[in-house]
Amino acid sequence: MSGSSSPVPAWQRNIPVLATSQLITVAAMSVVLPFIPFFVRELGVTDRAAVERWSGLIFSGPFLAAGLMSPIWGALGDRYGHKPMVVRAVAGLALVNFLLYFVQTPMQFYVLRLIQGMVTGFIPAALAITSASTPPEQLPDSMGKLSASSSAGRLVGPAIGGLLAGFLPFRHIFLSVGAAITVSLVMVIFFLREPPVAPKGTSSSLIANLRLAASDGYIRGGLLALFVSMAAAAMVMPVFPLFVEDLLGGAGEATVWTGIGFAVVAGFSMVGAAFVGRATQAMGLKRLLVSGLSLTTLALLLHTVVSSIPALLGVRALLGLGVAGVQPVLISMISRRAPAGAGGGITGLASSASIFGFFAGPMSGGWLANRVGVSGVFLVAAAVTATCAVFTLAMAQRLRRDRRLVTIPDQLPR
Repeated sequence: MSGSSSPVPAWQRNIPVLATSQLITVAAMSVVLPFIPFFVRELGVTDRAAVERWSGLIFSGPFLAAGLMSPIWGALGDRYGHKPMVVRAVAGLALVNFLLYFVQTPMQFYVLRLIQGMVTGFIPAALAITSASTPPEQLPDSMGKLSASSSAGRLVGPAIGGLLAGFLPFRHIFLSVGAAITVSLVMVIFFLREPPVAPKGTSSSLIANLRLAASDGYIRGGLLALFVSMAAAAMVMPVFPLFVEDLLGGAGEATVWTGIGFAVVAGFSMVGAAFVGRATQAMGLKRLLVSGLSLTTLALLLHTVVSSIPALLGVRALLGLGVAGVQPVLISMISRRAPAGAGGGITGLASSASIFGFFAGPMSGGWLANRVGVSGVFLVAAAVTATCAVFTLAMAQRLRRDRRLVTIPDQLPR
């Protein structure tokens, strides 16, 4: 047998390495979220409106850069190997966090966050090396482990950031994150195995995929709904720390509760996502999608009336459950319309729609906070998701025959 010379196949050795590294990497990228506005203040910005504007820019910058650079890194991975792309992503993130220790102005902070988005792209690289080396029958389980590690990173990262900000200077947190990622980098360098290079064949064309999306109303509508819904969900993120501060009546423990608030959304989103497939079989695609958007709308509205931390955490849990019923459904609707041989490319467009939604959302949230106030941002986001629910209801009406949802990862293997 081909595996006789090696008792443990390379793909089996790669999965725990990638899962552990991805957990550290995603958590590290999330650690900074709870204290961005407060670090902006530490950099000398005292005006509340300016803090809100800078927070929106700094929060959203990496998403724009990642959305633009992901196709380039993917092409380089196909040409030069996927392991170098994983190493590059982890090394870049470690370097950026070390450099964040030295920033003196909000502009320097923003530029380094842009560079972080440009050089990282760890999750697509991890999915690419996994899909290139894992046997087809083992691929769903492998992708599930990577998805779980990513969700866990998003869960623990903000909580760790909020807790660390309670007793460590912000700059020291960047150093700690950089050191943790360096450990991940060493692990990737020495234990990750490059899969055999597959023979070149025909691959889906980006231009062809864009033409298909433009000509197919279902794909076009799904991409628009995905962009808008993700933008609305992310719109409130940069102003949430300020919302918590207002709720508590001062900075005080705002960083701690902000981190917990982010973690609650991630945790309940992870729990909800585990039941999406089962819920769709019971409810149907249309009702689950509209229910997820409606639940998200309700949670955003309830933010504006909560008066205590326990009530806020309950609303955050509701928001996590609502978001869990939106993205997987929309990605499934989009991918199902792809012709044979173009599934990965079309799903890649869906991933880009999500990334650009996460870019546009925080930027618009920071801008809106100057005009309608922090609570007003939640109202605007709720109006957006409610409109999206009406739109997707009309679109899903024509897909009533698709009653079963096959749960898919955030990104399909290429």
